[in-house]
Amino acid sequence: MVALASAGASVPVPPAHHGHCLGSSALRVVMTLPSQPSALPAARARAHWILHEWGLGLQLCEDVALCLSELVTNATRASAVLRPVVVLVRAGLAHERRCLLLAVADASPRFPLRLQADGDAVGGRGLAMVEALSTRWGWHPVSWPGLVKVVWSEWSRSQPIHQGSNRRKETDNAR
Repeated sequence: MVALASAGASVPVPPAHHGHCLGSSALRVVMTLPSQPSALPAARARAHWILHEWGLGLQLCEDVALCLSELVTNATRASAVLRPVVVLVRAGLAHERRCLLLAVADASPRFPLRLQADGDAVGGRGLAMVEALSTRWGWHPVSWPGLVKVVWSEWSRSQPIHQGSNRRKETDNAR
């Protein structure tokens, strides 16, 4: 995550400030989910279907669906402290020729923290995996009704993202 220093405080920077701006012609989908683990399989399947419909390659679809799973799981766990109130998680996908953005918003004030998990640790690898599978990731606060932060990941290429793209080769070349 990149942060700006403002009056001695570290402020998260949204993806638009990283040189990324999806134009008005971007394809967009937003899913509203209950912050419960049972919502995850349907969200992952829908995201995979949407990405396939957009003509994206199978490997990229799988990578994005896996990152969606991690970010929604993190949002669900972070929002658990707000129960018994039922809170929602919003997951969004947006795509233009050279950029794909995944964003997950939740109600938890806890900010995401990428951990250095030990080799035998049961958890703590989710954001490291998101970092490895995407071009970059970050988070920023929001003041939307019922939501306070967005964690996002982005896949960008110098060439258009299209059917049959090989994410691993393109990611290696883009870094």
